[in-house]
Amino acid sequence: MEGVKLVEKVVIVPEIPTNRRRIFLSNLDLPLVAYQESVSFYDPPENKISFSESYNTLYRALRSLLVPYDFFAGRLVPALEDNSRLEIDCNGAGIVVAAARTDTRLSQLGGLFAPKPDFKQLVAFLREEGEDEMEFKDKPLLCIQVQLLPLLVSFCFSFPFSILNVLQN
Repeated sequence: MEGVKLVEKVVIVPEIPTNRRRIFLSNLDLPLVAYQESVSFYDPPENKISFSESYNTLYRALRSLLVPYDFFAGRLVPALEDNSRLEIDCNGAGIVVAAARTDTRLSQLGGLFAPKPDFKQLVAFLREEGEDEMEFKDKPLLCIQVQLLPLLVSFCFSFPFSILNVLQN
Protein backbone atom coordinates (compact mmCIF):
# COMPACT_ATOMS: atom_id res chain seq x y z
CA MET A 1 0.00 0.00 0.00
CA GLU A 2 1.43 3.37 -1.01
CA GLY A 3 2.01 6.19 1.43
CA VAL A 4 -0.96 7.49 3.37
CA LYS A 5 -0.86 11.27 3.87
CA LEU A 6 -2.67 13.09 6.66
CA VAL A 7 -4.90 15.95 5.44
CA GLU A 8 -5.99 17.00 8.94
CA LYS A 9 -6.70 15.61 12.38
CA VAL A 10 -9.17 17.32 14.70
CA VAL A 11 -10.99 16.82 17.98
CA ILE A 12 -14.77 17.08 17.64
CA VAL A 13 -16.84 18.04 20.70
CA PRO A 14 -20.64 18.16 21.13
CA GLU A 15 -22.16 21.24 19.43
CA ILE A 16 -23.82 22.25 22.70
CA PRO A 17 -22.45 21.56 26.20
CA THR A 18 -23.79 18.40 27.82
CA ASN A 19 -24.24 17.54 31.49
CA ARG A 20 -21.19 15.94 33.04
CA ARG A 21 -21.99 12.51 34.44
CA ARG A 22 -20.48 9.08 34.89
CA ILE A 23 -21.76 5.84 33.37
CA PHE A 24 -21.19 2.65 35.34
CA LEU A 25 -19.79 -0.24 33.30
CA SER A 26 -21.38 -3.57 34.21
CA ASN A 27 -19.48 -6.83 34.60
CA LEU A 28 -20.61 -7.66 31.04
CA ASP A 29 -19.11 -4.40 29.71
CA LEU A 30 -15.71 -4.67 31.40
CA PRO A 31 -14.27 -7.61 29.37
CA LEU A 32 -15.15 -5.73 26.16
CA VAL A 33 -12.70 -2.86 26.77
CA ALA A 34 -10.22 -3.45 23.92
CA TYR A 35 -9.23 -1.76 20.67
CA GLN A 36 -9.77 -3.77 17.46
CA GLU A 37 -9.95 -2.90 13.78
CA SER A 38 -12.11 -4.54 11.12
CA VAL A 39 -12.83 -3.64 7.50
CA SER A 40 -16.17 -3.45 5.68
CA PHE A 41 -16.88 -2.35 2.10
CA TYR A 42 -20.01 -0.63 0.75
CA ASP A 43 -21.21 0.85 -2.51
CA PRO A 44 -20.78 4.65 -2.61
CA PRO A 45 -23.65 7.11 -2.30
CA GLU A 46 -25.14 8.31 -5.58
CA ASN A 47 -24.28 11.99 -5.13
CA LYS A 48 -20.76 13.12 -5.98
CA ILE A 49 -19.17 15.40 -3.40
CA SER A 50 -15.57 16.39 -2.87
CA PHE A 51 -13.41 14.81 -0.20
CA SER A 52 -13.34 18.12 1.70
CA GLU A 53 -17.16 18.27 1.62
CA SER A 54 -17.27 14.64 2.83
CA TYR A 55 -15.20 15.12 5.93
CA ASN A 56 -16.66 18.55 6.77
CA THR A 57 -20.17 17.05 6.52
CA LEU A 58 -19.02 14.25 8.79
CA TYR A 59 -17.65 16.81 11.32
CA ARG A 60 -21.00 18.66 11.43
CA ALA A 61 -22.95 15.42 11.79
CA LEU A 62 -20.70 14.22 14.58
CA ARG A 63 -21.05 17.50 16.52
CA SER A 64 -24.82 16.98 16.45
CA LEU A 65 -24.57 13.26 17.23
CA LEU A 66 -22.41 13.90 20.29
CA VAL A 67 -25.21 15.77 22.04
CA PRO A 68 -27.53 12.75 22.63
CA TYR A 69 -24.59 10.30 22.55
CA ASP A 70 -22.32 12.34 24.80
CA PHE A 71 -20.64 9.25 26.26
CA PHE A 72 -18.69 8.86 22.99
CA ALA A 73 -17.00 12.20 23.76
CA GLY A 74 -16.06 10.99 27.24
CA ARG A 75 -13.16 8.98 28.62
CA LEU A 76 -12.74 5.73 30.54
CA VAL A 77 -11.74 6.44 34.15
CA PRO A 78 -11.42 4.47 37.38
CA ALA A 79 -14.77 4.28 39.19
CA LEU A 80 -15.17 6.64 42.13
CA GLU A 81 -16.26 3.83 44.47
CA ASP A 82 -13.78 1.18 43.29
CA ASN A 83 -10.48 2.01 41.53
CA SER A 84 -10.31 -1.51 40.10
CA ARG A 85 -13.43 -0.87 37.96
CA LEU A 86 -13.82 1.44 34.97
CA GLU A 87 -16.65 3.80 34.13
CA ILE A 88 -17.23 6.41 31.42
CA ASP A 89 -16.73 10.03 32.43
CA CYS A 90 -19.05 11.98 30.09
CA ASN A 91 -16.81 15.05 30.16
CA GLY A 92 -17.19 16.31 26.57
CA ALA A 93 -13.46 15.87 25.89
CA GLY A 94 -14.31 14.92 22.31
CA ILE A 95 -13.58 12.35 19.65
CA VAL A 96 -10.64 12.29 17.25
CA VAL A 97 -11.26 12.51 13.50
CA ALA A 98 -8.49 12.18 10.93
CA ALA A 99 -8.79 12.83 7.19
CA ALA A 100 -6.16 11.20 4.95
CA ARG A 101 -5.33 10.48 1.31
CA THR A 102 -3.48 7.71 -0.52
CA ASP A 103 -2.86 6.67 -4.11
CA THR A 104 -3.70 3.02 -3.36
CA ARG A 105 -6.51 1.55 -5.47
CA LEU A 106 -9.05 -1.02 -4.37
CA SER A 107 -7.56 -3.56 -6.79
CA GLN A 108 -4.21 -3.24 -4.98
CA LEU A 109 -5.78 -4.38 -1.72
CA GLY A 110 -6.56 -7.80 -3.23
CA GLY A 111 -9.22 -9.99 -1.61
CA LEU A 112 -11.35 -7.97 0.76
CA PHE A 113 -12.92 -10.75 2.81
CA ALA A 114 -10.08 -11.50 5.22
CA PRO A 115 -8.03 -9.20 7.49
CA LYS A 116 -4.65 -8.15 6.13
CA PRO A 117 -1.69 -6.28 7.58
CA ASP A 118 -2.11 -3.65 4.80
CA PHE A 119 -5.45 -2.62 6.29
CA LYS A 120 -3.57 -1.25 9.33
CA GLN A 121 -2.39 1.63 7.12
CA LEU A 122 -6.03 2.59 6.59
CA VAL A 123 -6.24 3.41 10.30
CA ALA A 124 -2.69 4.71 10.72
CA PHE A 125 -3.67 8.17 11.98
CA LEU A 126 -5.99 6.86 14.70
CA ARG A 127 -2.99 5.90 16.78
CA GLU A 128 -1.04 8.42 18.84
CA GLU A 129 2.68 8.33 19.49
CA GLY A 130 3.24 6.74 22.90
CA GLU A 131 -0.34 5.44 22.94
CA ASP A 132 0.68 2.15 24.55
CA GLU A 133 1.91 4.04 27.62
CA MET A 134 -1.14 6.35 27.64
CA GLU A 135 -3.67 5.88 30.42
CA PHE A 136 -7.27 5.04 29.50
CA LYS A 137 -8.43 8.38 30.90
CA ASP A 138 -6.45 10.14 28.15
CA LYS A 139 -7.66 8.01 25.22
CA PRO A 140 -10.71 9.02 23.17
CA LEU A 141 -13.54 6.49 23.14
CA LEU A 142 -14.37 7.17 19.50
CA CYS A 143 -11.84 7.69 16.72
CA ILE A 144 -12.70 8.01 13.05
CA GLN A 145 -10.43 8.10 10.02
CA VAL A 146 -11.91 9.22 6.71
CA GLN A 147 -9.63 8.32 3.85
CA LEU A 148 -9.69 9.14 0.16
CA LEU A 149 -8.36 6.50 -2.18
CA PRO A 150 -8.59 6.89 -5.97
CA LEU A 151 -11.67 4.64 -6.03
CA LEU A 152 -12.68 4.65 -2.36
CA VAL A 153 -13.59 6.75 0.60
CA SER A 154 -12.99 4.84 3.81
CA PHE A 155 -14.29 5.40 7.33
CA CYS A 156 -12.84 3.84 10.46
CA PHE A 157 -14.65 4.01 13.80
CA SER A 158 -13.47 3.07 17.26
CA PHE A 159 -15.32 2.78 20.59
CA PRO A 160 -12.65 0.86 22.26
CA PHE A 161 -13.02 -1.25 19.11
CA SER A 162 -12.60 -0.11 15.51
CA ILE A 163 -14.72 -0.77 12.45
CA LEU A 164 -13.45 0.31 9.07
CA ASN A 165 -16.19 1.01 6.57
CA VAL A 166 -14.92 1.55 3.04
CA LEU A 167 -17.14 3.14 0.39
CA GLN A 168 -16.24 2.41 -3.23
CA ASN A 169 -16.22 5.73 -5.15
